[in-house]
Amino acid sequence: MSPGRKYLFTIALQSVLAGALLWVGGLIWGTIQSDLVSQDLKGSDLDSIIFAVWAVSLAVVIGVLATRTWGRRILGTMGAVVAAAGVYSLIILDKEGLNALWALALVLSFGLVISNLLIVFTSKNWPTLSGRYSRSASPEQDAWALLDAGVDPTLESDPNQPRSRD
Repeated sequence: MSPGRKYLFTIALQSVLAGALLWVGGLIWGTIQSDLVSQDLKGSDLDSIIFAVWAVSLAVVIGVLATRTWGRRILGTMGAVVAAAGVYSLIILDKEGLNALWALALVLSFGLVISNLLIVFTSKNWPTLSGRYSRSASPEQDAWALLDAGVDPTLESDPNQPRSRD
């Protein structure tokens, strides 16, 4: 798979998993029955870290789009740690009286750990937003020398050819 496709796949996976976790966190996971009242409990009522995992995962998606190699690795590591905290929080949750939505939230959080680890280990070769506009100049030429010679350093050209005076 090409680096561009891995990039697109990982960003899409992270977005879908985070959105699904947000949706599952807003659903009713269980009900408390008493003599006088019955209360429905949402996932966010039982485990508030779900929304933190969602928010950090969305921030990782946006940050990965805007950064390059080391920034992506740092963001992926941060996202993996927060998602792992979400997995741990769901594992230690008292499951008595809960439906299967907590297990779905657990699977989604674990999927976010995996997608963040994909970002950490595979983002080195991914394309960047401004990657097509940057080019490497030869070591003996720097941008200021090219500008002094009248050459646009962002274009492939020969500095020894005279400039055209259009």
